[in-house]
Amino acid sequence: MFSYMIAEDKKAFSTAFEYIIRDFAAEDPVKMSENSGAVFDPKQSVIRVKSLGQVLEVKYPEGDIFFQGSKYMPAWNWRWLILHYLARADNAPLENKLISYRELENGNVNYTAFLSKSIEPLLENFSQEPVEQIKAVCLKLGASFEKGADVCAKIPLFPRFPLTIKLWLGDDEIRGTANILFDRSANHYLDTEAINEAGIMVSNFLIEQYKLMYKQKN
Repeated sequence: MFSYMIAEDKKAFSTAFEYIIRDFAAEDPVKMSENSGAVFDPKQSVIRVKSLGQVLEVKYPEGDIFFQGSKYMPAWNWRWLILHYLARADNAPLENKLISYRELENGNVNYTAFLSKSIEPLLENFSQEPVEQIKAVCLKLGASFEKGADVCAKIPLFPRFPLTIKLWLGDDEIRGTANILFDRSANHYLDTEAINEAGIMVSNFLIEQYKLMYKQKN
C-alpha cells in the first residue's frame, strides 16, 4: 500500500455510507463474492477483493474495510466504491468492448464534471512526461498495457471492473489528449455516479503515485 491510499482518519460514516452499508449487509456474502469475482472467508466473515494491486478485506455485515494483514483503512471513496461494487455486481461477463463515460447510463448528465475532475488532471500532469515513467506508475496500480495510444493502460479497479486510460502525449507545440474508457458491462457493477467517483479516484492515485516516484526525489 502507499501513503495516498490510506484513510486520513476513521471518522463515522456519512449518510451516504450508511445507505450503501445497509444495501451491502442485506446481500448474501457468498453470492456477492461469486457475482463480483471476490472470495468469501466464512470463518472470519470477510470478503477479500483485489483492487489496484492491493488485496482488501471487507468485514461482513459491518462493511469495515482494511488492507489485508493491516489495521489501515483505504481512502473513504475507495471504501464507498468497494461496497457499491459488491452490492451491485451481477456476474455479467466482461464484453471486452470499450465505451466512453457518455455511453454509460445517463452518462451525459455528469460528463462535464467527469472531464474536468478525471481526464483533464491526467493531461495536466502527464502530457509531457516520459512514457516509460508513466507506464511504471500504472504498473503500481496493477495495470497491463495494450496498443492504441502512447500509453494505453488497463487498470483493474475491481476483478470485473477495469478502467482503460489512454494518453497521447504532447509537446511544446501540440497539446496532448487523454480519455478514460470502460468495458461495456460497466453498469452491471457500478452505477454511473459511482463510475464518476472511480475515474476521479484512479486519476488522482496515478498523479499521487507519480509524485511519489519521480517528483519527491530531488
